Amino acid sequence: MSQLFPINLLTSFPSKGCPTSFFFILFVSILNFPPIYSSASTPFNSSEYVLREVFQHKDQCYKDSFVYVKEAYTSKSSPFVVYSTTKECSTFLNEQDLSERLPSCPSGLIDLEVTPTYVGKSQISYPYANLNISVTAHSPVSTLVFRLQCLHASDGSDVYCSDMKDMYINGVKEWPCRGIHLSTAVHHPAKFSYACFRLTSYSVYAINATVLPQKCRISTIVTSPHLDEIFPPSLVDPSGSENDIDSTDPYWSPMISVDFSEEQAVWIRLGKAPNAECDTMNVHVYQEHDDNKIKFLAALSVKCPEYSIKWDDQEAGTYLLTAYVPIRGCKFFCEPNSRGCKQCLRTHLNLVIWEDRVSMSWRVVKTFHDYGIQIFIVTALLTLILIILFFVGIYIHYRKQKADANRVRQIQLDTFVKAMIVYTDDNEAHTNCVKLLVDNLKHCANCEPIFDLEKLITIEQVVPSRWLIDQLSTLSKFIIVISHCAEKILHAEDSETHRLVQSRPFADLFEPAMNIIIRDITQNPQEARKKYVIVRFGYSPQVPANLAILQLPTFLLPDEFGRLTAFLHDLEYGSNVNITQNISKRRITEWTDAVEHQKTIFNEQEVMNLQRAVPVVFTYKTNEERIAASQRYNLLPPSAEIEEDEEPETSNNEATYMLAPPPVEDDLEAEEEEEDEVSDTIVAFDS
Repeated sequence: MSQLFPINLLTSFPSKGCPTSFFFILFVSILNFPPIYSSASTPFNSSEYVLREVFQHKDQCYKDSFVYVKEAYTSKSSPFVVYSTTKECSTFLNEQDLSERLPSCPSGLIDLEVTPTYVGKSQISYPYANLNISVTAHSPVSTLVFRLQCLHASDGSDVYCSDMKDMYINGVKEWPCRGIHLSTAVHHPAKFSYACFRLTSYSVYAINATVLPQKCRISTIVTSPHLDEIFPPSLVDPSGSENDIDSTDPYWSPMISVDFSEEQAVWIRLGKAPNAECDTMNVHVYQEHDDNKIKFLAALSVKCPEYSIKWDDQEAGTYLLTAYVPIRGCKFFCEPNSRGCKQCLRTHLNLVIWEDRVSMSWRVVKTFHDYGIQIFIVTALLTLILIILFFVGIYIHYRKQKADANRVRQIQLDTFVKAMIVYTDDNEAHTNCVKLLVDNLKHCANCEPIFDLEKLITIEQVVPSRWLIDQLSTLSKFIIVISHCAEKILHAEDSETHRLVQSRPFADLFEPAMNIIIRDITQNPQEARKKYVIVRFGYSPQVPANLAILQLPTFLLPDEFGRLTAFLHDLEYGSNVNITQNISKRRITEWTDAVEHQKTIFNEQEVMNLQRAVPVVFTYKTNEERIAASQRYNLLPPSAEIEEDEEPETSNNEATYMLAPPPVEDDLEAEEEEEDEVSDTIVAFDS
């Protein structure tokens, strides 16, 4: 009798040497014992943890079976019921109304084992073999039933394959059947075994084990060689001579059983006598074709004492399995005229697999192997079609982009934007072009341009520098106009020697404005590209390198006035977008004429910038004033500052400078300057 005893957790850990032992023992005590304040304390019952085996049957055919219940089980009813006759078993199955083809049981639910058993000679019979069929349930089940069905017999000696009257029940042929019903008190695993079905040599049997309430089934096919081959007399009758090698190491052949419990493989199990010795057991697999040809597929082997071989990935078909045991150098096959060759005893099983039992990877490999050319052709065609569709898609996308670029998108400008015009007062013609820009922004772009000629002249008591700072700190859009004087001011060297002559009642604001703008751009380049924009006219030079490196949006006016409008209103203005001009033809013509007029001035007067200078003569009466001026303009000091014994050094390249001093706010009202009617630009120059 098998018993399971509980583990004493209190003695499973050391009582000293661990500081947490006391707390662990206290915790386990709380879990395993009732609280001390309980009014009725129940003593510990060890029978709740002990199992006892209760299977008892007068028929020795069931001797390998076992059923366990708790030691405390006291019910008078039996925890199991055995269907010990085919009639009882068949009646029970017929009442369940089961389908002829049940699904395979899941892995781990039950195990089906079939082994041969030798029955020696007696007064009433010769030696024979039985099948020991065992079904072990590892999970809760209610009923285990197995049935033995004869598939083939070599002669009429097999009682199960014959048409005997005893095989019929109520006029219906019923195959031998045994079963057991288990109550809920049974603990698992539980094993039901029957060892008294007769095993006839060379016969083929199918054994089907059915499980309830899962309503599933596992099946196996069994065959055996001749009785003397699976149970040699020297193995079952130890009275033979020990000096005879055939007695100590006889030749023998295994029983074959094929298990179909897995969906993607077949298990081949080999049975033998308990005391039969071996190193390996081998199985050769052949496939039979419709033209009666047999093709060798595989050679499987298992090392003793193992007895199971997994046969993976087999498609539906007819197969021949041949099992043998290489004993004392015997061979699977010997040529007819070969000498010294001993052929091993063999067991054959013809097997039909009705459906593919393969894995997905095997299906893929098999498909490529069988239809490789067709798959290659189809793949090539599909690849060609995909390539064609790819290029067609690219062409359609290109045409669509082109069509979208040419599509006019009507956008209503419903918001007004303030934008400051940052420019230089080169001359009257250039300023006129800037004025036309301001006028067109007002009437055609929903924009309020901040123009210094309007704001600083019309508004009284305005300090230009403060006004400039206010605009730079509050406005969100700025239009930088590039011209020839703007290029000079932005040039590092030219800005040191040239200064724009003041032709208005306030100093030119381009240079201080650009200093602040450039500093802002370098600190926030991404935001600056949405805030600042550069515009050029047809006569304007290219954007200076020190400004072009900032990568600000640049538009040519008046041709790209629409894109300038889109930028001011934060609309898309990329090169692939066609923005129509939101300005009348009359305004475009007037603006274009003004630009052409400025071009004409530059073409006719190549030295316009030099002629535009208005020399301003400053008189210094004292040596102190002359010394201060020489230090300010980096000129030679007056002779009074030179010691008498020193002679001034003169340059070989003497140059006379006529300078216009930088504008100073204190001098703007006091000084009167003459105005050139041709130009307003120029600065100090070489004469």
